[in-house]
Amino acid sequence: MTGRERVKAVINHGKADRIPVAFNSPHPSDVAYARVSLKKPTGVKSEYFSFGQHEELLKMTGGFDGEVRIDNFGNIIGRLRGLTKGECVRGALEDWEQLGNYKLPEIDVTFFGEKEAEKYKSSDKYIIGMSPYAVFSVLRDTRKITNALTDTVLEKDNVKEFLGMILKENLRLAEYLGKCGADALMMCDDWGTQDRTFISPESFRELFKPVYSAIAGKLHSLGMHFILHSCGYNYGFMDDFIGAGIDVLQFDQLGAYGYEKMAGEFAGRVTFWSPLDIQKTLPTGDRNLIESEALRMVNAFKGKGSLILKDYPTYQDIGVKEEWADYARNVFLANL
Repeated sequence: MTGRERVKAVINHGKADRIPVAFNSPHPSDVAYARVSLKKPTGVKSEYFSFGQHEELLKMTGGFDGEVRIDNFGNIIGRLRGLTKGECVRGALEDWEQLGNYKLPEIDVTFFGEKEAEKYKSSDKYIIGMSPYAVFSVLRDTRKITNALTDTVLEKDNVKEFLGMILKENLRLAEYLGKCGADALMMCDDWGTQDRTFISPESFRELFKPVYSAIAGKLHSLGMHFILHSCGYNYGFMDDFIGAGIDVLQFDQLGAYGYEKMAGEFAGRVTFWSPLDIQKTLPTGDRNLIESEALRMVNAFKGKGSLILKDYPTYQDIGVKEEWADYARNVFLANL
């Protein structure tokens, strides 16, 4: 089987010759990515798109004193000591009165031409397009997370209007990806803390599930899959994720739920795409623990399917040495 055939078989709950993998180069991978970019907002100094001590931007943050940059949505992103990709320190839409004039950034369609279509359609790998219009993440940053969470209770009409804008762009992106031969659209929405979801399942069903459902419906009509990355403990949303039509859940902390629990309850209903737990297992550097947990993870899904194995994309960001990643990766490769 090709990588594309293998991944599709697992996501569609059919039979594959082995567990698909998505390891970092130079290690094996059954997947590849279609390039998706956004046009940068006009009227912004080019240097502001890179981190720096930009005085004009810092004055707008209300006291933040680290490095800042502006993103394509008009948010100011800040970081300290040159670490991480940063977090939003000033949202572009902190005042709902600006909603009528706010425009989401446009897709750069130059990456969806005949050359790209030929490349993706002929690939033996499963092609994923990353959506920059994640349903919760865009709201979280443009409003800032403290406002966004309160909005789910006090500003439901504005939230629904804004989510309608996000939905429109995702439907447009799905069309572009489908024409280019991509197999899936993926987005990244972290939905929980270490032990619970940010909002109640009831609020999720009212505000966010309909948007996910509409995106999934569009993708399925194009013969594509819907992949959602989400960190945190999201067990309370599992049935709603599945009910919305999400095909693959990319969880980096599958071990936090219990491998056996998730395989027993959800294998055959949704596919998990996960590395070994990136918080409680890999960062320990304990070879015996890492190897035993990696084997436990694979064995939990053996005979059930519904599992794609992967690396965390940037191990250095979470303090994991490549040697430690190899402990898990080697067990995975020996037990496909």
